[in-house]
Amino acid sequence: MLKNWTVTTQPVRLGSDGIMIREHYLLNKKHGNHKYTETLVSIFGSANTSNRIALVGEQFRLNQQLYNRRGGRPLSSYAMEYCLTLPKGYRPSKEQWQLIVKDCCLALAKLCKLNKTEFAQYKQQIRAVLHQQKQNETRGSGDHVHLIIGKVVGKRVLKELQQKKATKLIKQSFNLSALKHVGIDHRSYEPIEIKKGRRLSTWQYQHQKATEALEIEKQIKQMQAQCDKWLTAREEGNDRQKRRQENRLLKTYESLKNHPLSTQQIEQIQSIKNIIH
Repeated sequence: MLKNWTVTTQPVRLGSDGIMIREHYLLNKKHGNHKYTETLVSIFGSANTSNRIALVGEQFRLNQQLYNRRGGRPLSSYAMEYCLTLPKGYRPSKEQWQLIVKDCCLALAKLCKLNKTEFAQYKQQIRAVLHQQKQNETRGSGDHVHLIIGKVVGKRVLKELQQKKATKLIKQSFNLSALKHVGIDHRSYEPIEIKKGRRLSTWQYQHQKATEALEIEKQIKQMQAQCDKWLTAREEGNDRQKRRQENRLLKTYESLKNHPLSTQQIEQIQSIKNIIH
C-alpha cells in the first residue's frame, strides 16, 4: 500500500534560460536520463507554451525593476514543475494522462483563486510531456508526466504553487484522478521489485525485505556490543583493545551504510558514534 502516488515538485530556476532548458530536456531522446525511456509524448502545450511562460516571466521581471520602489530580489523562477509518477506495471494511455493532468491543474487553479482573466492566461501556460518507460528494466522509474505551470499571471506571482499545500493538493488530485480515469488505487498497490530480468512475487518481496530488516537489526546490536567493549577497554586503559573495537565498529558502520535505514535506526547509530567521538 502507498500513501500516495509519487509527486515531486521543484521551481524552474534560472529565469527564461531555465524554462528553455527544461523544454529541451522534456523531448530530448538522447539525454542520459532517458536511457530507459521508450517514448516521449507531448500531451499539453508545445515549445511555444514554454516560450510564452518565459516571455511573461521576463516582462514581469522588467516591470519589477521599473516600478518596484521597495527594491527586493527580482523574480528568478517563472514556473513550477511537478512530476507525476506511477510504479512500473501501470501504463495509462495518452488520453487518460491528459484527464489526470487536467484534474491536477484545475485543483491548483482553485487553490490560487484565479479570476476569469487569470484563469484564461493560466491555461495558456501549461506544458506537459509524458515519458513512457521500459517496464522490465531493473533501473529507471515507471511512466511519468513532467508538468510545468507558469507562475506569473496578470500582475501577480502564484506563490501558492510552490507551497506545501499545493504539493499535498496535487497528490490528492493525482490519487483521485488515477482511480477515476484509470481504475488504479494507491491504497491497494503492492510493491513489486524487478531483479535479474523477472518480477518478484509479493511474498518473495516481503520475505526479502524482512530478511534485510533482520540483518540491519543484527548489525546494530553488534555495533552496540562493540561500543560496550570499547567503553570497557577505555576504562581499563587497554589501548590495544580500544583500537581493535574501533576497527570493528568502522567495518560494521560501513556495512550498515549500504542498507536503507529508518529514522530510528539512524538515530541509534548516531548515538553510538557520539559516544566514540
